[in-house]
Amino acid sequence: MEANNNKFENRVFGAVLIKAITANYNADFTGSPRTLPNGVVYATDKALKYCIRNYLKQNNETIFYTTRYKKENMQPLDIDETYIVLFGNYPTKQEIKSKDEKEVEEIDVDSIDSKKKPKKGKTVDIQAVVQDYIKNNQGFEIKKELNNNYLLIKIEDKKNIYHIIGQKPDDIKRIPILQNLLSSIDIRLFGATFASKEGNMSIHGNVQITHGLNIYPENNIFSEDITSPFRNPNAKSQDSMQTTIGNQTVLEEGHYLHNFTINPKNTQELVELIDNKGYLTNDDITKFKEAINKGVTYLDSASKAGVENEFSIFITLNQDSKIQLPSLTTFIKVEKQNGFKRKLDLSKIKELLNEEIFKDKIAKVEIFLNEYALDYDDEIFDIEKVCVKSIVSDKELQKCQK
Repeated sequence: MEANNNKFENRVFGAVLIKAITANYNADFTGSPRTLPNGVVYATDKALKYCIRNYLKQNNETIFYTTRYKKENMQPLDIDETYIVLFGNYPTKQEIKSKDEKEVEEIDVDSIDSKKKPKKGKTVDIQAVVQDYIKNNQGFEIKKELNNNYLLIKIEDKKNIYHIIGQKPDDIKRIPILQNLLSSIDIRLFGATFASKEGNMSIHGNVQITHGLNIYPENNIFSEDITSPFRNPNAKSQDSMQTTIGNQTVLEEGHYLHNFTINPKNTQELVELIDNKGYLTNDDITKFKEAINKGVTYLDSASKAGVENEFSIFITLNQDSKIQLPSLTTFIKVEKQNGFKRKLDLSKIKELLNEEIFKDKIAKVEIFLNEYALDYDDEIFDIEKVCVKSIVSDKELQKCQK
């Protein structure tokens, strides 16, 4: 197999830090910031993925897992309707019933009529049926054959139209569905649980993100009253004549740390099933880096005002490296100090990455930070093979190795 220069094949360990000041990065169903039993504030991986998807969607990337609505009644689409909107109809199927192999009857390809059913007790030559279908349906060609099942394809209005002919068409039906799903960048990144009437499919994502824990020593949550300019027409008391009073609950200050890993081998077997298509690319990783560094800040709403990206680290291993790095949660600290800025402490990261056991296993270390929100020591520049960039301006804070 020829080398593909755009195929991303390295494993990556990383972390991203999200700041929340008098804000609610990820609320529970009561509207309060989520907390562990010990009182530590946290956010789910879904909160960060939502921000990443939203950022990529605004950049015109194909995103499968985002809410779409019917134009006529604003009802959200279900998963099958979403698939059809993006990729067109599911493959049509023509199941060929087979009997005892001794009863197979040879059929002249040129004389077969697809509208005529084979005589009872006989089996149709599937290849002949396929050729007959192609002859009578302009534009179709054979895309793939699997266990005597044929996947036919034609392109219409820039969408792939599929038809399957075979004894067990469901055996090959998942291949075009899988290929379409993996054309969405969010599925190439995060995988999917595709629970469809056409068959369930599970795709293990190449990018795995953990819950984000608040690593700031304080977890101060408070509520404040807010008013609505409208009265509540359902109220039966005198309050029905007054504007509505409510409340919102926010975190005074938090710094949520999500760990993440990237492993392109997670989808390798599925990619091989669809002729080595749908793999993770270098372009995907470039877009992911931009989205994970800017997506939270980009998503602006009443509760998200005051929530922004402030730091991330990407530790890319050599392609043949098998090492496992520990969770970075305990290696990164944010310390309180006078003034608006907080202190980012990466001294333990420096110690970890400069250990002899790891030095020759790491291809590069990329650090992105908001220098307007965080103070840091120059020790971060002493990490071997490091590149440090600003999240805000994209400028290099240290000359990066090419």
